[in-house]
Amino acid sequence: MKKSLKRALAIIMALSLLISGGIFSVFAAANPSNIKAITAEDFNEDGLYGYLTTSDYDTNEVSNSIVIPGLFQSNTKLYNDDGTIALNENGEEYEAPFFLDSTKDIVLLAVKKALIPLLFTIITRCDPCDILANNVADALAEILGAKIKSDSNGKLVMNVKADKYNSPVSELTQEEKDYIYDQIPLNDYADLVGEDHLYFFSYCSFGNLEETVDELYDFIKTAAANSPTGKVNIVPISQGGSLAANLFERHKDVGQYLDRVVFIIPALDGTVLMGDLFAKGFIDDDKSLYDEIFPVLIDDTPWVGYLVNIALHLLPKKTVNAVLDKGVDALIGCLKNSTCIWGLIDSNSYPTAAEKYLSGSEDKVIRAQTDTHYKAQLNRYDNIKYQMETYGVKVFDIVDYNYSLYPIIDSWKTANADGIINVDSTSMGATSFGVDTQLPDTYTPAAGGKYVDKYNIIDAGTGLLPDQTFYFHNQNHESTGRNDAIMKLAISLLIDNNFTSINSYPDKYPQFNEWRDAKGFAGSLTELSNKLETGEIGKADKAELTALLKEGLKVANNTTMDPDELQEYKSDFYLRRDNMINGTNNTPAEKTTEEKIKDGVSEAAAVLLAIISKIMYYTLIK
Repeated sequence: MKKSLKRALAIIMALSLLISGGIFSVFAAANPSNIKAITAEDFNEDGLYGYLTTSDYDTNEVSNSIVIPGLFQSNTKLYNDDGTIALNENGEEYEAPFFLDSTKDIVLLAVKKALIPLLFTIITRCDPCDILANNVADALAEILGAKIKSDSNGKLVMNVKADKYNSPVSELTQEEKDYIYDQIPLNDYADLVGEDHLYFFSYCSFGNLEETVDELYDFIKTAAANSPTGKVNIVPISQGGSLAANLFERHKDVGQYLDRVVFIIPALDGTVLMGDLFAKGFIDDDKSLYDEIFPVLIDDTPWVGYLVNIALHLLPKKTVNAVLDKGVDALIGCLKNSTCIWGLIDSNSYPTAAEKYLSGSEDKVIRAQTDTHYKAQLNRYDNIKYQMETYGVKVFDIVDYNYSLYPIIDSWKTANADGIINVDSTSMGATSFGVDTQLPDTYTPAAGGKYVDKYNIIDAGTGLLPDQTFYFHNQNHESTGRNDAIMKLAISLLIDNNFTSINSYPDKYPQFNEWRDAKGFAGSLTELSNKLETGEIGKADKAELTALLKEGLKVANNTTMDPDELQEYKSDFYLRRDNMINGTNNTPAEKTTEEKIKDGVSEAAAVLLAIISKIMYYTLIK
């Protein structure tokens, strides 16, 4: 996800940062690397290119494929009433997804609203009228303003629209192609079967769910009509999974246009991360809130997380809870009429959340739509089976697991997840008792334990489609696009009609695999291939450099390589490549004295602040 749920919920984190000094911050999500594939003509005489050969498929028998991207992966803009793109005071386009004002204006507003009541509360250790909490909530509502709000009919109030691509990728501009491949690294798919086989369904993540799904239904019919097989594959990713669940409920005949469905970490039943926030609010466990959350969220600079902890300790616990509760209510007040966002609330949380926020007479239209989606969630398994049994649709699922949810809700410690979506949603019902928590001795696994992973953490046998579901251990949701083994798996499922289950290619694509970070590696192989082709190889011996490239290709195509070994190999590969080209004999670079000092100071600060934070926690809170 380029703009992940973490970024959306980071607005809530800003509440605490407001408390700690009037600074507003948004945590940027990891952006999947644009992995460019080596062309099929490069070194394929030994079968070293890729994971498919021309004998595995016939282009005329491959259906067109539609990517249904996740949260904030569509290029969305804010427009004026006259249809021109809205610009901020600096003459720049507002940045999606929240179209916020300048950082300067946000900080000034935060200071204006929060600084005086913050200082008063710290000094007096009292805020009986919740002035600070109310001001923070007002600031948050003003920061978001009306730009992402929908009206009582679920229509966006402001003119916010996603760029639309109503033709295959082959007919798009280079800029549009670059954007799409930056979101979803499916370059290999396009290289293998042609960009005329690839479509990208773009939508506004804050928009109206039913309108979006109706548009998707029509989009599928159009792409199917242009497909060699008369049908299309769809690839619902993350939030795209909630659209698919709604599609199968409200357009049951869609299966006549579908060949394969390849889910990738789909929010088929939303996520408890969103559901808990709407139903229960921000986490209220003292230890998590005051001792654990921020060092986890700000893991790249832990000392900052502990500094936030210390700042929280300066305020009365009642005030902190009030600020967070009112802040969440303010955020939800901006989102409560967005039915696409309601589609991300899990079915267990929905009844409580709907009663809490959609019980008024003015909410009837929104409530009718969200109730319909709730029904789609409850019927999701039956609806998927209906598509398979009635129309012969082949359905596959790719799941990340054993990665804790972001620690902003009470369920974060107990749910097995990928950081953003809990596994029972993405996996269609696999059983797990938590991250790094083995199945208990009293548990009887399905199918005699046939589908239990080697860590004894998850039983895939209780999922709807155990023979068509693939799992990646310790894989983070936001980094899924950097796991080239996942991308290779998805592409193979879309292209190879002989790929029907976990038993088809167990050596390449076992049911249970590991996390992987191939960021930049495939691109470096392409670059090296191009250098060899043009002769720009510096002082290197061509035969030696060619051998290195072939070795790198073998490693890249080893989809089951130990992830740590892959990381080590990448570093070694880059060093050997540079030594060959530059005629040097360098060894792995060590950190400079300045870097070592900086790291030491940072680590010492983190340790010191952690000790202070814990002392304050046990003195003031515990």
